[in-house]
Amino acid sequence: MPEYEIKGATDAQNALLHEIANKFSVTDTHLSELAHEVHVYLTNGLSSDTEPKGLPSRVSYIKSTISNDIRAAKKRSSMALGLTISTSTRRMKLASIKFAPGAPDIINKQVFHIRDNVDSAAKLCEEAAVHVAQFINTHGVHEPVPLGVTIDLPLEETSKCGGRVAEDSRACAGFLRNVDIAQGVDAALLRLHLPVRVTSTTNCVISSMVAAQHHFHSTSAALILNHGINAAYYEAPQKITKLADIALGASEARVAINTELARFGENSSVVQPTMWDHRVDRESANTGFHVFEKLVADKYLGEIVRNLITDFMDAQLIFARDTDVSTFSEPYTFFTSYMTIMEDTSDDLHEVGGLLEAGFNVQASYVDRQIVRALCHIVSMRAAKLVGAAVAGVVKKASEARDDQEPIVVSISGQLTEMNQPYVECTIRTAKRVAHALGLSEPVFNVLGEDGYTVGAALSSFSN
Repeated sequence: MPEYEIKGATDAQNALLHEIANKFSVTDTHLSELAHEVHVYLTNGLSSDTEPKGLPSRVSYIKSTISNDIRAAKKRSSMALGLTISTSTRRMKLASIKFAPGAPDIINKQVFHIRDNVDSAAKLCEEAAVHVAQFINTHGVHEPVPLGVTIDLPLEETSKCGGRVAEDSRACAGFLRNVDIAQGVDAALLRLHLPVRVTSTTNCVISSMVAAQHHFHSTSAALILNHGINAAYYEAPQKITKLADIALGASEARVAINTELARFGENSSVVQPTMWDHRVDRESANTGFHVFEKLVADKYLGEIVRNLITDFMDAQLIFARDTDVSTFSEPYTFFTSYMTIMEDTSDDLHEVGGLLEAGFNVQASYVDRQIVRALCHIVSMRAAKLVGAAVAGVVKKASEARDDQEPIVVSISGQLTEMNQPYVECTIRTAKRVAHALGLSEPVFNVLGEDGYTVGAALSSFSN
């Protein structure tokens, strides 16, 4: 019996399911080609920001030696704050980390929602300062303390402390374009007379890599599986021909690169979207951009599944004909978090049935439940394999930046690490298999969980 053939389903139901499974299947050859193309895009991105077959590969002032800086900070009494600004979820997260010789790290965290009326850079920076004030008052911070800021938007770092928001093809927060986040937040902190100053500004993927280095010193790459997707790695500065900072270019330490992996797929000869992917792209706010991200990221996976379910509905191959299925016609109503139902192994798939009833007011038959579970699995595993192949391309680039032959250590963080374990496991398996096919040492993976960025932002403030 084929992998997705459902016992008890009609021939027409199984035929459509089989067609979808075929359209979403990816071969090992295709995955190796994708990894190779990611590597090419990364290489091209080091020489130019305008290369059609290149990724932005934005250079950070964070260096691979930051693990030494963190170890030095742990030998004395020291403290730092971290602030995450998430424009995609409209949240701010604050964390403090406190070191004392011979004592365990003390970490405090707090989450704040960004108010709906925050619609300008000035208001956002003021909001950040207010939340910093609330945080330090709650946790009794009185002495001067450094603040590392991290944001989920493309960032052109202009110095260790400063960085301007680059053009964001997700169109999340246009009012932040060309804004120096550190400068704005620092000014707002000064107006409130707070003993806090911004000492580093990074993109979230860089801060997540720093957080990983706190636990695993040899971390050389990072992957974020969140509302969007991104990856970072450490590069030899001598290979970054577009680098304008002479001092940074002369560094003996490798420097962090924000690849902006979400941008991969534009002008690609390897990425192969299905007609359902094209539909999601066409109806998105940034049509034609972030092509790869729309195949694999948390924001889009549930929407792909919803489109597949509506095709079954249009063919009258799922749910009873008198069922009110109007909710399924509303975009983004099938959340990616629902896809955990693919792990339901109960005899009657009661978890799948319960979700469809609670979320969509649909009484689903056992065959209907099997179809929905299968669609979730098809979409999720395709995404995980594509991400794994892309990571293998990043691993190859990171390995070329090193003088030794040690395996590349990769950290994984983001919502999907806790929401969808099979996705993460498949990503890691695929990355290892493709890396082997590329002749690389098997990479080592460490899964950090949902949010390492905020602590990573605090740790970034210790960088020299």
